[in-house]
This record gives sequence, structure tokens and C-alpha cells, in this order.
Amino acid sequence: MARGTLYRHFGSSPPVQAFVNPRPTAKPRGVVGKPPGQRGGHCAKTAELQHNMIINNFKKKIMLQFCNLDRVMEPETIGKNGASSKNLTSRRTFMKRIALSLAGLIVSGRWIRAQNTEFKPMQMTNIIVSNNASYYDYPTEYQAYIKEYADKYHDSFLQMMPRGYLSSINAQNPFRIGIDTQVVSSVKVKYALYTYKKTFPQDGKRNYWQGIVEPGLVKPLTTQADIDKALDKIYEFPVVTETASGYKELNWDGYTDPKFTGQKYAVRDCLYVAAYNADTDELIDMRATCCAMNYVSDSIPGIVYRIDQQKDDSGKIVNETLSGKVILAYPDNWPIKKITALIITEGCGFGALTFDVINQGADAIAADINRRIPGDVVAHLSLTNPTIANDNKDIKIFEWNNIQTEDGKDFIPDLVKNPRGYGLGIIIDMDEMTFTGIKNGYITYTTPYIPPVPKSYTDIESIEKTDINITSDENGFVILCSAGVSVKSYAVYDIGGRALKTGNLSGLSRETIIATELLSGIYFVQLTVNENGREKTVTKKVIIQ
Repeated sequence: MARGTLYRHFGSSPPVQAFVNPRPTAKPRGVVGKPPGQRGGHCAKTAELQHNMIINNFKKKIMLQFCNLDRVMEPETIGKNGASSKNLTSRRTFMKRIALSLAGLIVSGRWIRAQNTEFKPMQMTNIIVSNNASYYDYPTEYQAYIKEYADKYHDSFLQMMPRGYLSSINAQNPFRIGIDTQVVSSVKVKYALYTYKKTFPQDGKRNYWQGIVEPGLVKPLTTQADIDKALDKIYEFPVVTETASGYKELNWDGYTDPKFTGQKYAVRDCLYVAAYNADTDELIDMRATCCAMNYVSDSIPGIVYRIDQQKDDSGKIVNETLSGKVILAYPDNWPIKKITALIITEGCGFGALTFDVINQGADAIAADINRRIPGDVVAHLSLTNPTIANDNKDIKIFEWNNIQTEDGKDFIPDLVKNPRGYGLGIIIDMDEMTFTGIKNGYITYTTPYIPPVPKSYTDIESIEKTDINITSDENGFVILCSAGVSVKSYAVYDIGGRALKTGNLSGLSRETIIATELLSGIYFVQLTVNENGREKTVTKKVIIQ
């Protein structure tokens, strides 16, 4: 989806990938690409040399044309009745060459004048906003779960991080604004930071979460007039003299300067970096960059699932529920009001959150997303009373026991409807107001992961009364149904409760689930059946010999 359009929450636009990234990629320090059309050396001298070279080249060409004329006008080429046909042709060719040469000289002169007018003493080729972050592996006791998942799902993102991934930005350290510059001539530069005005439409994204994380515009801002119309200055750095191309960093504390904003505000917004000539106050260059956030806590996969079993007095399993541990990293000094975890199907609903909804907190966010995209937030829970990791006080482990859906039912993942699984959203609410008009905090969500699926023990007695037989053969599982009974879908689990296969069936009296890849062992086949117009879920234990 092109930037500048809102997500499908409004019902008219197609879904877009979350966090479309308009950020420039930072290069290693000292490695700076040369932009197209960049001229090296002192501008005036270079332009003068170019002009003289072009003039001299045209002079040489014209002199060559005269020399050629002398050659073609030798006496033997002239007949009694005047110039020969060869002579006339040569004259016409000569005049064409002179005309083309003069035209080229005029055009080139105009081109040089235009280049001199548009010349800038420096250019910012790349900008990236970063902060001092801490990175951790998951606690050792949870790494086996991650490795097992990665071994089972070979296309999983966890293949690249088999020990998990945790990161936390230290809000007490300044931001680093990294800039790659191409300097043509020495110049005193005044760098400044801007954010979008609250009244600027930002291609329809302003005052929505999408406008915070997507700074790009369909028509980029490039001039001082654009700045005056669309941006608010929030900070200005001391003047520096740029003498050579390379990589530089500017340190910034993440807050506005009251000189420009009336009082000191935190910033939670995308930024523009502008470079001005300190002697003339003329704009040299400007670029949009990524969102600045004082508080960031990322976790992959975010939650470690497990299946809890409930047994009766005789020790027989009567129910299974899905639970998990949410693992995050952040220091104790963060001014956190509340942390909320959400299980989501797509994550497309965050972009259209208004600032007003975000400022109301996580419960309002979950309700607003489900109002626009019904069922996108499957479950959410306020996380409390974490356990602290043994070897790192910044790593917190939260229990999410017996995960309940938004309508109060046990969460049973529907891997037929959501074959890629479910993502985990994290919302960190705070009370501090930022310059943008949105409270400080953090919103994120992971890529989807496939949770284990609890076996349903509902209607166990009905299974025996319902005439459904499941056996195994060399191809997999064979399902035999009596009259009035049809199977709509299935899921196959191993004895540990992991979903191995899911799919739909055609409702015939005899169905086959192809499972030639399964080894000998005990499996559970869960069926969604229709018996005389009544839908139910049944589970059968099947042994593959």
C-alpha cells in the first residue's frame, strides 16, 4: 500500500503491512555513498573550470570545421559553372555543424548557470535516529521452547534467533542522530529538528498512530516554504563547520527546547532534520527520518505458550487450557502506568488509532480495533506481578494463565482460519504528555507464531454416541461417518498437544486425512462435525502402528 493512506480499519482501504518502514538505512561509519550528480571540490572554481572547458572545446570544434572547409574548397573541386555538387554538400554540412555547435554552446551555458544557481555546499545523504539499547537472550529455561519451535517451523523468524530476543531502550541516555554528509565546500551549518504541525494533514495520517510511525509523504517536503507550512521547530543544535564528507552524530535528549515550544515536552513522533547555512540562514538540505521514542521494549517471540491440564479426583484429564509466559525487558525506573498484552490475528488495526483513543489506554485501544476489525484482538490482559529473571533484573516474566478470549471463552487457536498463528501486542501506558498530543509509552506487536492447541474434552460422551470411527492406514487417518453426520474440518495433534495438521473436509461419509509424514505413535484427531444440524467438536485418540 502506498504511504499516505490509512489501514483497512475504515472499511474502504485494503489491509497494509504493519510498520511500513520509510527509514533510510544507516551506513557504517566512514562509508558514505556518492549521490548522483555530486561535484567535488570548490563549487565556484569547479563551475568556472567546467565552463572554460566547454567553451574551449566548442572553439576547437569550430576551428576544425573551418579547417575542413579549407580542405573541401580546394580549386580542383570547382567547376566552370560554379561550385561542384560535392562543394555545395560540404558547405551545407559545414553550416549545419556550426549551427549545432552554437546551439550546444548556448544550451550548455544555460545548464552551467542553472547548476550554479541550484548548487548547495553540502548534502545529507542518510539520516537515522537511534538510542542506546540493551539486548538480551531469553532466560535459559525458555530457550528449549524457542529452539523446538524453530526446528518444527523452518520458515519461522526464530530460525535467526534460537535463544529469543529482548531489547530495551534506556530513556536516560540521549538519542543519536546519525547523518551521512557529502560536503562540497566548507560551510557553517546549523542543524534543527522538526515535527509535523498538528494541523498538517500528512496525507491523512496526522493525529493517527500511522502518522507517528510513517513519516514519508507522497510529495516530500523540500523547501523552506514547505517547512513554514507543515512543520514545527522543536530543537536546534549548536553551529558546526562542515569541511569534509563523512558520518557524524548529534546527541539529543528526546525533549523539545522551550525556546521553540513554550515549555519542555517529551517527543514521541517522527522527525525531520534540516541543515541551514549559519551565515545566511538559507536552507541547505532537509530529510524525514524515523520515529523518536523514549521508551521501547521489544520481545521475540514475546510469549512462551504451554497447555495446562485439569484433572478430576481420579486423575482423568477433563479439560485443557492454553496459558503462557509473557517476557519483556525494561528498567525499574520507567514511569509505567500499566502494561497490557494482546493476542492479535493481523495487527492491521493499530494504524488507525486516534490520539484520543491511545490516550485512554490499552482497554480503549483493544475495543477500538475490534470495533473496526471484528475479532482482530482475540484476547488482552493487564500484566501484573512479574517474576524477575535470576541473572538480570531488567527481564520480567508475566504469567497469563488460562487465556480467555474477549467474550470470556477459553482461547483455542483456530489454525484453519489463522494458519500463520497469532501475534503478541504490547502496550505500555504512561501519563506523561508529549509535544505531539499523545501520551508517552510504547505500542508494538510481533509477527505471528503458532501456539499449541488444547484438545477439546467437550461432548466426550457424545463422541461415543455419535457414529464416527477413525482408523489409520498407510495413507494417514480414515474417517467413517454414519448418516446425518458430516465432518467440516479437522486438526491433528501429537501427544504433547502440538498442532501437526489442519484442514477442511468435504462432508462425505468417508474421508481421508493424508498424513504419510507422521511416524508411529499416539495422535489426537479433533473434528468439527455437523450432526443433524447441530455443530459440535469431537476428539478421538488414534494410534499409528
